Amino acid sequence: MPSVEIPYAPRPLQMTIHDALDTHRFAVAVCHRRFGKTVLAVNHLQKAACLCRRARPRYAYVAPTYRQGKAVAWDYMQHYAAPIPGIEVNQSELRIDYPNGGQVRIYGADNPDALRGIYLDGVVLDEYGLQPPNIFTEVIRPLLADRLGTAFFIGTPNGKNQFYDIVQTAQQGAGDWFYVAYPASVTGIVEAGELASARSQMTADEYAQEFECSFEASVKGAVYAREIIAAREAGRLTRVPYDPALP
Repeated sequence: MPSVEIPYAPRPLQMTIHDALDTHRFAVAVCHRRFGKTVLAVNHLQKAACLCRRARPRYAYVAPTYRQGKAVAWDYMQHYAAPIPGIEVNQSELRIDYPNGGQVRIYGADNPDALRGIYLDGVVLDEYGLQPPNIFTEVIRPLLADRLGTAFFIGTPNGKNQFYDIVQTAQQGAGDWFYVAYPASVTGIVEAGELASARSQMTADEYAQEFECSFEASVKGAVYAREIIAAREAGRLTRVPYDPALP
């Protein structure tokens, strides 16, 4: 494929994730609102589909619902694919076909049967915590097996659900796994004044969840949730060696 300039200039933190996706099969990114997760994901899928050396590469973007995928990602997909000569845009299937035979398509986790029977070289699960808890293990993971496909989980916390579980897996995983968390207080992407305004209009738990990537804050009625957050921020929560054979 000839050299093509895509209108996407990733921020340094986005570039860190892109680099990690090139060297890890599985990745999890917990990011605050307005970080640019979807733009990052769409461009990663497009790059992978264009550069994959397998025959007929297939990549998927999975949103909590098909309608949400169309609203959130479809415009981005078309925008960033537009400079590539020879693409074909299928509006009815929310699919882009690339000149090398590669393909990126949007799916909704509300219709997992649409995924059954296909194969995937890579998948992005956006807002994974809002998807059915078994969609990866029962539906998507088998689709990656024969092609050794990749999986990238992204989202903002929404309680201790399957997204929280996959974070734990990534943190404990071996070399195949990459994990990163980017709260707004660290990234500097959202202006300080805007964060202060949001903090004044949201409850402490809402702000901690949406902008500081806290899984504890989103558990309604949880006891000691704020204390746990404070302990983690102070570095007082850690992992210790555990031998189940010991009494």
